[in-house]
Amino acid sequence: MRRPSSTVLLAVLLCSAAHAARPYRGGVVATAYPQASAAALEMLDKGGNAVDAAVAAAFAAGVVGPYHNGVGGGGLALVALPETGEVLALDFREVAPAAASRDMYIRDGQAQPKLATDGGLAVAVPNAAQGYLALLDRAGTLKRSVVLAPAIRLAKEGFAVTPKYQQLAGPRVECLRANADAARLFLRPGDGGAPDVPPLGTIIRQPELARTLEQLVAKGPSIFHTGPVAKAIVSSAREAGGVLTEDDLARIRVRWRTPLSGQYRSHRIAAFPPPSAGGVVILETLGVLEKLRPDGYVRRAPEDLHLLIETLRRAYSDRARYLGDPDQVDVPTARLISAEHVAELAASIDPRRATPSAALGGAAARQDAGTPSRTAVGGTESKHTTHISVMDRWGGAVSLTTTLNTGFGSCVVAKGTGVLLNNQMDDFSLQPGVPNSYGLVSEEVNAIAPGKIPLSSTSPTLVFQKDRPGRVLLAVGSPGGSTIPTTVLQVITNVLDAKLNLPMAVSAGRVHEQWLPDVVLVDRESIEPATRAALEAMGHRFRVFDGPLGDAEAVMEDPQTGLHYSASDPRNEGAALGQP
Repeated sequence: MRRPSSTVLLAVLLCSAAHAARPYRGGVVATAYPQASAAALEMLDKGGNAVDAAVAAAFAAGVVGPYHNGVGGGGLALVALPETGEVLALDFREVAPAAASRDMYIRDGQAQPKLATDGGLAVAVPNAAQGYLALLDRAGTLKRSVVLAPAIRLAKEGFAVTPKYQQLAGPRVECLRANADAARLFLRPGDGGAPDVPPLGTIIRQPELARTLEQLVAKGPSIFHTGPVAKAIVSSAREAGGVLTEDDLARIRVRWRTPLSGQYRSHRIAAFPPPSAGGVVILETLGVLEKLRPDGYVRRAPEDLHLLIETLRRAYSDRARYLGDPDQVDVPTARLISAEHVAELAASIDPRRATPSAALGGAAARQDAGTPSRTAVGGTESKHTTHISVMDRWGGAVSLTTTLNTGFGSCVVAKGTGVLLNNQMDDFSLQPGVPNSYGLVSEEVNAIAPGKIPLSSTSPTLVFQKDRPGRVLLAVGSPGGSTIPTTVLQVITNVLDAKLNLPMAVSAGRVHEQWLPDVVLVDRESIEPATRAALEAMGHRFRVFDGPLGDAEAVMEDPQTGLHYSASDPRNEGAALGQP
């Protein structure tokens, strides 16, 4: 096995001192917002389980993080039930409206991306509130009134504008200004009088949203299917140019799916199936790493980083070709994560040279031939999702990712409700082979169709203990658009291969490769100059990312001591909490 250099060893020792893991005997939680983490901890302190805590955190996150998520969006969740050993997979992704069509964003033969991100035409049928309450009904223990109380309180009392809020509101100012309710709620008069990004510390109150959440407590998710709230969602989306109808809201339901199951270093891995692409990418990549590095993956050895990058290139190529809504298209999931396909991927990798993405065919070859690339992945605008990881004192665990898609979703607020609507339609292939706002390319399998679920990068993941395969070792997930799967799998390898403690595993530098564009993203802490030079000599091209690669949120149980740990990515504003 290759050994890291003395420079890397010294860095690890220094990092270890700065990232000591705090143990907890009770439940633990990690989210991107201190208020959401506090809401989860409040449920745990009331005797609630991981599901109660995760749902409370999700509702609270939707109040204080409108740039990331909310009840007008959707998501995915994995739940481990300690009583039975069962793993539940809940898909509450949005779907395309019935009036949606394959070429709805094509004008004069060209995709018009802004139509899929700004305004009513970008809105898919929301499903988040229904998903949160379905989780609570299936596996929670506390009443809705208790679980939603923190979110209602935050909506009434308000939250303070943070640097992250300002960072993500800035690029969306024009979009928010286009909707009077969005501008009133999320902007403030600037120097010239026009609505602008609020100053730090500005209190954002959402009384209409508080009333909507109170109706959810009283009436349940039916208010998003029919009645005044549903009517307001439809009328506001249509006034902003959308095609959403009341029938769309009446028909949408959550979907319970069978989680994907894999193995890595004798640990069972539970990952999310399509419409998540993340589970397939993670299991393919881990499978190749274990096959080609049976004695362990060395996270900063040039040969091993080359292997990781090349595997990701192939996994994301598979993503583009084969993955979509399993309810509408034939997705060969079992084949993609099979030992046979993993062996094919491993055999295709040259251990000494990078494979040009164009050599893998498909859209890469077409782009090299002149197909326009809409967006190169990168920049801080891509981080518009949030993740919640919870483990309770009994070993129950939840890994839940939820989103509006890009910052502040469509920028359309349903009048009188405070519900900010998603722009999830951008997750479809607006035109097969043309990148979306995350630089991701999909083929015909992810083309728009009525009632179809857009492909997602979200990757809620559970890793189980080696000697107790029914007991969760690690619950992890992240926002970050296309960088979500790579963030999650690097946290996993940091724990299982590098044996880093949880805060170090979450805070360590990361790399990202997604097939297209043909470039490797690195954060500033990820690789030392000599390692980068060695990889460039193999043919890899690098770009230093100008923002955080993901925002990992993770919780863990030590198999030896039974103590629990939590870690929120220090690159962002989250909080990791626990019960003593």
